[in-house]
Amino acid sequence: MPAGSGTAGGAAGGPAREVSAPSARTALLVVGGVLVVVAALVFTVVSWGRLGIGGRAAVLLAVTACALALPRPLRRRKLTATAEASAAVGLALVLLDAYAAREAGLGGLDRMGTAGYWAVVTALTAVGAAVYGWWQRLRLPLPIAVLLARLPGLLGVAALGGGPEDYATAMIATAAVDFAVSTTLGTGMLRAVGGGWALLGGALAVAHAVSVPSPAEVVRAWVPLVLLALLGTALCRGFRALPFAWRSGSEGVAVVALVVAVGAGLRCIAPAGWAVAGYAAPAALVAVWAAVRCARRGRWAKPAESGPSTPPREAAAAVGELIAGSAMLLLTGVVALPELAHALARPALPGMALWLDGRATQWNWQLATAPLVVLWLAVSVLTTMAVLRARTIGDGHTDQLTPTDQLAHALRNAAALAAVPALLLLPVALGLPYGWVLAIAAAASVALTLTIVRTTVVMRRSPESTLVPRLAVLSATDALALLWSSADRVAVLTVWAIFAASAAVLAHVLATPNASNTPNAPTAPAARPAERATARIAGASAVLALGVEAVAAGITAQLPAHVTAFAVLAAAVVAAGAAAAWHRIPGRGQVSTAVEGTGYLLAVIALALTALHPDALSLALAVTGVAGLAIALRPDRRRAALVGTALLIASSWVRLALADVTSPEAYTLPVTAVALAIGHRRRKSTPGTSSWAAYGAGLSATMLPSLAATWSDENWVRPLLLGTAALLATVVGVRTRLQAPLVVGSGVLLLVGAHELAPTVVQVLGLLPRWVPLAAAGLLLLLLGATYEKRLTEARRLRDTVRNMG
Repeated sequence: MPAGSGTAGGAAGGPAREVSAPSARTALLVVGGVLVVVAALVFTVVSWGRLGIGGRAAVLLAVTACALALPRPLRRRKLTATAEASAAVGLALVLLDAYAAREAGLGGLDRMGTAGYWAVVTALTAVGAAVYGWWQRLRLPLPIAVLLARLPGLLGVAALGGGPEDYATAMIATAAVDFAVSTTLGTGMLRAVGGGWALLGGALAVAHAVSVPSPAEVVRAWVPLVLLALLGTALCRGFRALPFAWRSGSEGVAVVALVVAVGAGLRCIAPAGWAVAGYAAPAALVAVWAAVRCARRGRWAKPAESGPSTPPREAAAAVGELIAGSAMLLLTGVVALPELAHALARPALPGMALWLDGRATQWNWQLATAPLVVLWLAVSVLTTMAVLRARTIGDGHTDQLTPTDQLAHALRNAAALAAVPALLLLPVALGLPYGWVLAIAAAASVALTLTIVRTTVVMRRSPESTLVPRLAVLSATDALALLWSSADRVAVLTVWAIFAASAAVLAHVLATPNASNTPNAPTAPAARPAERATARIAGASAVLALGVEAVAAGITAQLPAHVTAFAVLAAAVVAAGAAAAWHRIPGRGQVSTAVEGTGYLLAVIALALTALHPDALSLALAVTGVAGLAIALRPDRRRAALVGTALLIASSWVRLALADVTSPEAYTLPVTAVALAIGHRRRKSTPGTSSWAAYGAGLSATMLPSLAATWSDENWVRPLLLGTAALLATVVGVRTRLQAPLVVGSGVLLLVGAHELAPTVVQVLGLLPRWVPLAAAGLLLLLLGATYEKRLTEARRLRDTVRNMG
């Protein structure tokens, strides 16, 4: 068969080949080379002793010479892959020769130390492999030489008994040699390996420097760090052919090494607990210095932005320093974060015990100075970067911001948010009492609220971007003040009241369409998106604060939960009134809706608090129902009358149940008659009124309590009368095509029928075999499944018919 027939057949539709010809050849060469090396190793270890010294030398040298000499004739025959494999086997045999020579004690080699001997062997082999590959024009010997070059330094340190800093120094020195050779030969692979090896050595040096306890060991740990810093600086400033990322990264590595070196030295002389600040201080200085360099001439030094006055070399150095300094400062912040978080949340722990268990515990609020110093350094760096970056801001409109301007705003917001805990925790670090710390936080919240109100009222036309960081700072300050107040009941009442008032004022001001106080100023623009959203949140927060205030007052006064519920209900009523008042002012509809919705939430909570006490539940339902009827006076809240009526009816039901009334019809029939008469008159005067608004409450007032009494009444009179009334309501609903009589009447009629048939059904089921109900249920399911589409169409038609009724 022709040689190409297999390929043609495969292309014509035969089974596809999963391994290409070059891949198969490479696999064969690799496996063959490994087997040869293994065989030589076995020969050297096992059969070595059977030969004399001459035979041993002759065998090994002959095999090694053959393996190293084969690549040239193989390359002439264009068997390049085979030549590469032969060269790899030959280099492996060279190492095996060195092992055999030492084991045989040739020339006294067995008296040399193991680590020192192999350091010399690997160094010579690496150089020889590189020269051999260049001479034979082969590619594989060079990677072998690069890998072998990792070992001499480490083995030399092991031979000398060095410590971790010596191993790191050897690795960094090896990487420096790699970079020097790669620059001479232009080899990217060697540069990549050198970079990775330098990073590993730097990681080892950093880990050792931050863990050594004594100053003498710190001084020794400086050696690899200084060497790494010099290497990074040389790569950034001396190797202009390197890409921008390489040079900036090299400068960053140098900065990290210097920061760790300085921080390790400061750690040895600083007091206990200040180690993290010793690392944060140099990182902050480097970050600020780099930010100043990047902001030269109003620009960050990037390659695309660096002009003639900012060479790319300086740009790479500045960017690398900025990234490294910021990263180191962030890392120290992460180390200090647990202590800061514990200090921020410390008052909440006794607060939980106070409000859940009712017992006040003794607690102490302290914060070490070092973590706060780290936080202040971070705030300083962020502020500096934000100020420098703000030079590139244009007109300040959010919709026209470029990514550069958005970065400036992000830096400013981050600096503002970080400044909140830094300022509020300062009194804690100074040792001030809890009351003073809380008073400072509350005063800061009020001051920020007044500042935002003044800015909004007087300077409505200021950029919206200036409002966002102020609102973020205010939110963080309020959150901390409210959290810290939980440790004392009087503090909760005071701080939450201040917060409620501040939020209400803020919502009122931000929701005002025209807030300009200038006498001759034109009409101010409407509230902007951020102001409208903040106004809604502030309004809802004010209502929630009133609810929390009510609950806290009840718990402080040691009132039962069902009594405290009425204070919460009062807050909900106040919220409904405020929403109605704000709704009359143009431009405040969204704020009014937010306040009203939060009030409804408080009403639900109040009803839930009275659920276990029927007396209080009945009164709460009545108060809520009256409030619902009052809300229905608003033209856009007419449907609230339905809810209010339903709540009043539920209140009456609870009251009747409390009075052990067995004949509720005596109390509900007069209400039903009056309600139906009023509903009929309303439909006559207002033809568009729905049947539910006119007759729903009246029908439900009697039928539903009677239905509930029917299920516990064994007499036949009430079911008969209730069924008759329900049938009459159903017929009237069908004749007049009204939803409420039809739905209520038919529903009650079905339930009454089920009540009457239930004993008979239970008796019949008891007489039948047990398989009969199962068979009947199965047949019913089969029937419904067979006529599913038809039944579904009929159900939709019935739904549409009921929906189209009045």
